[in-house]
Amino acid sequence: MPDYNQYLNADYWREHQLELAYGVAAFILFLGFLFTTFPYSLALQGALAPMGLRVESSGQGFALPFGARLENVRVRSMGTGTPPVFESESVRVWPALGSLLLFHPGVSASAKAYDGTLRLDAHRSGDGAVISFGADSVDLAHVRLLKEIGAALGGVLSGDGDITIDPVSPDDDSGEIHLTAKGFMFRIPGPMPALGFGDTELRAHLDRGIIVIDQLKSKDGDLDIDGHGSLRLDPSDWRQSHLAIQFTLLPSATARRRLSFLLAFLPHPPGTAPYKLGGTVATPQLS
Repeated sequence: MPDYNQYLNADYWREHQLELAYGVAAFILFLGFLFTTFPYSLALQGALAPMGLRVESSGQGFALPFGARLENVRVRSMGTGTPPVFESESVRVWPALGSLLLFHPGVSASAKAYDGTLRLDAHRSGDGAVISFGADSVDLAHVRLLKEIGAALGGVLSGDGDITIDPVSPDDDSGEIHLTAKGFMFRIPGPMPALGFGDTELRAHLDRGIIVIDQLKSKDGDLDIDGHGSLRLDPSDWRQSHLAIQFTLLPSATARRRLSFLLAFLPHPPGTAPYKLGGTVATPQLS
């Protein structure tokens, strides 16, 4: 029976330095081959597909020290004619080494976009995917996600989250999201003035294809909000996702004067009585 203990002896490798050098060189060449031939775009596409997303890019180049750089990246929902949910001129992608060791090939990605930084770690798990993401100092004014419905966002967003998606068995979906926005602003469609929400915090979790909003709070803006509820996702078009949110609203003294015309259209005066927001993202209904 072979004696493998000799390979754990430093004296053995000092006497076989040439073999050691060949082994190290072969390992480095293997890593170089892996990193240069890894199907980055396809791996990213495969990881995001269970979330109903597709990835588009115009080209791919090598990125030091390893990985690839995808150019003109757009991430859209699977539906035709949908606007991008994310876009960047350049996204760096590399193999997720931890998932490779666990035989779940995946990718990690980072991009400077919207004047901030975004990161993503994703790998397939059965028919689904496991996603971790983070955002740092993203300027929401540059995000054109709501442009098609005539709305706009503002503020600086940071946060993170972990999501597990199984399109075959939505009951197994899980995940948590924590987002904060400084100076958050929302402009609704039409000629209405922008609404400032100050410092805003969102805590939510994913349950059976539904984003459950555990806490939605804002303070030090035009409107202080305290709410909770849910968002039932539409996998074919996020704009048709259904809202079921309940919240209280307290305007500042300045906002009461500046927004008096708008506040008059609310179902009841602001106070302790909650409002209910229903309908879809594209056509919300307030009661």
